[in-house]
Amino acid sequence: MPTAEQLVASSVTLVTLPEVFARVKQVVDDPRATTIDLARVISADPGVSARILKLINSAFWGFSGRIDSLARAVSLLGMLHVHDLVLATAVVGTFNRIRPELMDVAHFWRSSIFRSLAATALARNGHLVDLGRVFTEALLSDLGHLIIYLKAPKLAAQALEETRTCPWQLAETERALVGCDYAEVGGALTDCWHLPQCFGESIRHQNEPRKAQAHCLEASLLNIAAALDLVRSSKLDRATLIARIDPYAWEATGLDPACIEQVQTEAMDGLSATAQLFGVPNET
Repeated sequence: MPTAEQLVASSVTLVTLPEVFARVKQVVDDPRATTIDLARVISADPGVSARILKLINSAFWGFSGRIDSLARAVSLLGMLHVHDLVLATAVVGTFNRIRPELMDVAHFWRSSIFRSLAATALARNGHLVDLGRVFTEALLSDLGHLIIYLKAPKLAAQALEETRTCPWQLAETERALVGCDYAEVGGALTDCWHLPQCFGESIRHQNEPRKAQAHCLEASLLNIAAALDLVRSSKLDRATLIARIDPYAWEATGLDPACIEQVQTEAMDGLSATAQLFGVPNET
């Protein structure tokens, strides 16, 4: 059975991020670079530039005045925040070209975007961590499934079918059938892209956030957001799904489970508009 790293290595030609992100990462990693340098690099790609500005000006982010230039966006948000939003747009653009035969890609992206919005709403509710980073970590949190469906589609579909009434056992079932689970593959993918350690650790340990150690807070937000997405998208009992949230996730975040209804409402209110910004079609 393949390891997560082997699955990612065999897919590397399909999941290479666009050049604009490589240039953005180079600027952000350069201690001598300025916000003007970063804005100039992003501006060289009109498509990414437009999407970043639309994202930042969307109602979900809650800025009171319109941000009409990348230079102002970088100045207001900071280089790391803009780096993460460019990463988010780059990932969706790259994976939108990948169409696993047995997977509904539009449904996948709507689910991922809901997780992003839910994780961001949770972080905002508890005044926790950087919202832009949490948004992007959550958006990437299920990418491992795209790789598994590309490389082992029948086993991936079997795992999904076997856990239809108990989706919280999906990772365990994937490890038994495929040899690794979606969280492990997602973590290996972010390592392959040389992203900051927080991405790999929070995604890899989203099902057991305590193991993420220094990044247990982000992993906990991903854990709760994934459960809320199941509440949204499945026909299973809400209380049963909420009960499957790792108790440590509530401890690590300090959040009260009573916030769930508000968080779900915020995420649902922003889902269609945010999906449209990423070029993801509405469900029919």
